Amino acid sequence: MEILIDTANVEKIRRYNEILNLTGVTCNPTIISKEKGDFWKILEEIRSVIGGKQLHVQVTAPDYEGMLREADVIADRLGRENTYIKVPVNETGLHVIRTLKEKGFKVTGTAVYMTQQAMLASSVGADYVAPYFNRMNNNNVRAGEAIAEMADLFRMHGTGTKILAASFHNTQQIMDAFLAGADACTADPSYYYAMVENPLIADAVRGFDDDWKSVYGDRRIYEL
Repeated sequence: MEILIDTANVEKIRRYNEILNLTGVTCNPTIISKEKGDFWKILEEIRSVIGGKQLHVQVTAPDYEGMLREADVIADRLGRENTYIKVPVNETGLHVIRTLKEKGFKVTGTAVYMTQQAMLASSVGADYVAPYFNRMNNNNVRAGEAIAEMADLFRMHGTGTKILAASFHNTQQIMDAFLAGADACTADPSYYYAMVENPLIADAVRGFDDDWKSVYGDRRIYEL
């Protein structure tokens, strides 16, 4: 299982890079715009924090030539080895993905809502495809079933493309994506926090502490 965080907030990235065994960081134009800072400064700070881990950065141009030019500068500035160019999976995007793969880039096909998109992105060499779990459900596409289909399809044909599920509304959707066969999930850090910080867990920890103090007071194991 690969765990990525979907944010451009450098402080959050720094914090969760220390807590979790992160595969990397994903972002898109919406996420970066929320930080209201210099585009390159934000991305270069992220690269500095995560080192050689994956950084997935989305192109913004709507046309073939524009996407290729953006991909070139993104990879040059952030490092080609572990920078993944995110490209929307539409007709123009498929052309871009094919060209980028022929040039040796690492590519993530994004804005995936249907298995047929994932199939075509994989056929032109995408390293990852990113199905939008919650948005798929909201548009009457059964996200779990679609991801299971993608996983079966890629395994059947040995494509090597991985599924990087994204766009979650709650923690159960993340688990559902992994259980359906996603290789990786990317989510805002708040969802990972919610997985391990809740009243049930806090109550159990308090109980342990109360029982300990009833016998040993405030001393800790290293003080005994």
